[in-house]
Amino acid sequence: MSIFKQRTMAPNQLATLRELESKVSLGRVLWCKDSLVIMTGINPDAPLGTKLAFVSGGSGILLWHRSDNLAFAIVAGGAANIQPGEGVECKVKGILQVLDDTKGPITRKEYELMQAPAGESLYGAVVNYIGQPIAEIDTPANRAHIAKHKSEAAAAAALAATDATASSSSAAAAPQRGGMMTSWEEEGGPDIAGSGLSGLGLERLKPLIKEQVAMKNREQITESLFTGVKGLDTLTPLGRGASLLVIGPSGSGKTSLALDAIQGCQLGSGMRCVLASTTLSAKDLEQRLECLEAAGCLANTAVFFADPSAPLATKLATLMAAAAAGERVRDEGGHSLVVLDDLSSLSDTWDSLVLGLAELGQAKLREGLIKSYTWDSLVLGLAELGQAKLREGLIKNEAGQDVTLNPATEQELVDYEGMLVSGAVAQRRGFFSVLFLRAAKLHAAFGGGSMTLLPLVPGRPASGTKAALDMSKYTTLSEEQKEKMRQVLEKKRAAEAALMALSVGPGELKTETVEEFISISDGQIVLEPPMRLANPSSSSSSSSSSSSSSEAGPVAFSINPKLSITRIGSRAYSKALEQLAPQIRLDLAQAEDARKFAANQDDPVLRRYEVRSQRITAALQQQPGHPVPLQDLVVTLFAIQEGLADSVPAKDVPAFLEEGLKVLRNEQQELLADIARSKQLTAKSERGIVAVFSALLKQRESASDVSA
Repeated sequence: MSIFKQRTMAPNQLATLRELESKVSLGRVLWCKDSLVIMTGINPDAPLGTKLAFVSGGSGILLWHRSDNLAFAIVAGGAANIQPGEGVECKVKGILQVLDDTKGPITRKEYELMQAPAGESLYGAVVNYIGQPIAEIDTPANRAHIAKHKSEAAAAAALAATDATASSSSAAAAPQRGGMMTSWEEEGGPDIAGSGLSGLGLERLKPLIKEQVAMKNREQITESLFTGVKGLDTLTPLGRGASLLVIGPSGSGKTSLALDAIQGCQLGSGMRCVLASTTLSAKDLEQRLECLEAAGCLANTAVFFADPSAPLATKLATLMAAAAAGERVRDEGGHSLVVLDDLSSLSDTWDSLVLGLAELGQAKLREGLIKSYTWDSLVLGLAELGQAKLREGLIKNEAGQDVTLNPATEQELVDYEGMLVSGAVAQRRGFFSVLFLRAAKLHAAFGGGSMTLLPLVPGRPASGTKAALDMSKYTTLSEEQKEKMRQVLEKKRAAEAALMALSVGPGELKTETVEEFISISDGQIVLEPPMRLANPSSSSSSSSSSSSSSEAGPVAFSINPKLSITRIGSRAYSKALEQLAPQIRLDLAQAEDARKFAANQDDPVLRRYEVRSQRITAALQQQPGHPVPLQDLVVTLFAIQEGLADSVPAKDVPAFLEEGLKVLRNEQQELLADIARSKQLTAKSERGIVAVFSALLKQRESASDVSA
């Protein structure tokens, strides 16, 4: 569209404006709980993130439009005063006259979007989602801002004491704030435990919820984002502009991996990073950030914090604010990494809102027709809501006609992004995609910037176990054969039941939700449960790569190479890793197959693959808080692939590799510098690496002969 300048044959502007003003829809609140709202009747053309005004004086943010004229929102202020039945409307910023390519000259509304802080002053600080520093978390930026605030408050108080009137005293004492902070406070203030401090990052604002970048404005992901986490960079390379999930149960080391990635991607680049923390307490987060500060990475990292006890709306807004800060860097031609810890609040928000619909069907629940929390019960609750509100005349379509809701329409298969899914699933996937699709690599014509998402998901993906067979199909089997098959299937079902009981722990998402996240993202790295970590070398299908910090100290975590994949493919590797990493994954897969199909444990093929996979597992071990540079990982993988560590016991492989790297750093700095500069492994570099590790092997053999 372009600005419509010619007025020839156009309707009177004032008449058009009056007509549009009269069409601002006054919606109605149907349900409000925990700062979440279900409403109907608001403007269907309002984009997500539009500011909402409630009759009671509260404010909100449009979260999602359903296809049946219902809408979801989160409350920004005044949640305690919002009641079902009250009016709500979208805030209109202005009226635009534009020239549409197909419709010609038209007049449309421009809605006011809720803005989030995204300025440079966020970096090094820990703030809530409106930019207020968290006083309980001590970082240099927080200390400086709090000291500045106290100084300004003292100066304002001294000035107020000299004023003659109470009004001038009040005006002098009021702290000066930026545009977004003013809008929040005028609308009732955020429903969070505010510190009373002025906000950071308000010099640059971005929409809290933003539509995804159009495909024509994107560019194919071809650049590698090296994180320094050996297992991640080797098995599931991260491309600039991608969204890669980190999936694992509680205690598997997701947060530690993410913090190592933040530290590693800044090695020599100073890349901008944003962390949204909604699962750690203020004390725990401060301890985790000490590592970033010690490594000099905190100054390039903005941290958005929400306490684990905060409402779902606050946690979700924290995730969205972190994405907005990363988008500002991307839109200005830079590159950013956004870590979301974790995605529970996204799925929990949707479940709470849909359960809010089902709550209105409590009569059905009392009658025993809704047995448990299933999608069928939610659909029944939605139908009950439709019947009740239909009688009240509250649910209508754009033409003013009554809308009938029923389970059949929710379960009908629809085409969503090339897949046939039910209407309810399509709605949920669309809601999740609002956050996931904010990751993008922009076309060079738009600056070529990128925002990469690294969301953490507490849970486990599907194991791939097949469903039990239907015995009724096997009519040709004898009763004896059927009985034997039944016994086998019973054992299989028992194993599946045990696996399912184990698969969802406290605070973890259901496997169904995890799989839905996987289908929307660009890939995932799956961490093994902590109980599988006692002897990493004994599991050749798992690759130990880093560690997880807890109050008891860091423990090694393990990456499952079979379930960890990237849909970006080899394009996300640097040239050197593209030559080496795929073979590493293949070696692990071959070891797994050999273990499955070997005739016995003494099979020479099995022993050969076991030796290699155990060395790979040992080579990818990594100390927490110590990301490795690219050249070190290239040397490590090349040494393993060439079999230079095959004669070294698995437990000694990490020390052997580190010894070789130490020699290279001391004697062949140019070799490592060439790999770091060119990101390629030349024949000359290969000869140098082989020479160093071969000399070390001879020294080990000589030392062994002397000791013997």
